[in-house]
Amino acid sequence: MIRRAAALLAGCALAAGPAGCGSPQPAGPPAVSAAMADLATASGGWPAGSARLQAAFDRLDRACLGRAGFHLPPAAAAVPPSPDDEAAVIDLTGRARDGYGITAAAGPVAPPAADGYPAALPPQDRARFADAQFGRGAPKAAVPLRGASSATVPAGGCVAAARKQLGGSLRDWARIDYVPQLLADATLHAATRDPGWADVLAGWRACMRGGGHAYPTPEAAVAALRREYAAGAAGPAFRAREIAVAVADGRCQARTHLPAALLRLRRQETARLPASDLRLLAEVTAEWQSALARATRALPPPGSVRAAGPP
Repeated sequence: MIRRAAALLAGCALAAGPAGCGSPQPAGPPAVSAAMADLATASGGWPAGSARLQAAFDRLDRACLGRAGFHLPPAAAAVPPSPDDEAAVIDLTGRARDGYGITAAAGPVAPPAADGYPAALPPQDRARFADAQFGRGAPKAAVPLRGASSATVPAGGCVAAARKQLGGSLRDWARIDYVPQLLADATLHAATRDPGWADVLAGWRACMRGGGHAYPTPEAAVAALRREYAAGAAGPAFRAREIAVAVADGRCQARTHLPAALLRLRRQETARLPASDLRLLAEVTAEWQSALARATRALPPPGSVRAAGPP
């Protein structure tokens, strides 16, 4: 019996490795759901969900400031195009009008009304506004994110209160806010090193050369024109060339389906993230979905008429 028990223990040790039989083994990585892939690639329901969260935050923040006697103007509502919508991502109409936005961005741009609100207050009210928005002394909290990275976020005032109400905690809100971008960067980095991406990019280059434009990537085209502009190139001739390159780039992206190929590769790479990243992604996706449910409750029903003034 002793020999049999020893043999069983030895077999257990060989099967379980150094951790032994009694130690819990780490769970394998979770399967990647569609919602997880959306977060890791900023696609699918992510853009509209982000806009909904921002709208709910703006509403709660403005209501909190209103109770302190401040009437912050509403933030401009904007939903960025989803990577799933190739035509919107490429935006040929915008390219024909503004090129890459290099010369168009050179003119004066008025700041959003909400951004200019504190500066327009009487001097004696600015400090009171800062205390209401960020808490007296502007306390901060450090939140671990991915690996060794962390974020320092406001821990007081209306900003923290609105984030806690939506996220459930400052920690969860910070993770919702930062982790998807960290993982999106990781999937983008991996996708652009996939052999399939090189094949699609070769088609884009051939298309661009056919129009007389030799650039290795769309990003390189933008960077080259930015350098020229910074070096002093300007005027109608430069603007016309900027627009010509931007439109050719957009047409070649549409012809080779460059945005769709990149998104497909990024979604594939999501499943190849390290197990620790996949577990983090699963947790943050659940936190994100809970925050969206709270945002829905915080916002007026679609189509309802909002009263004038702060909520």
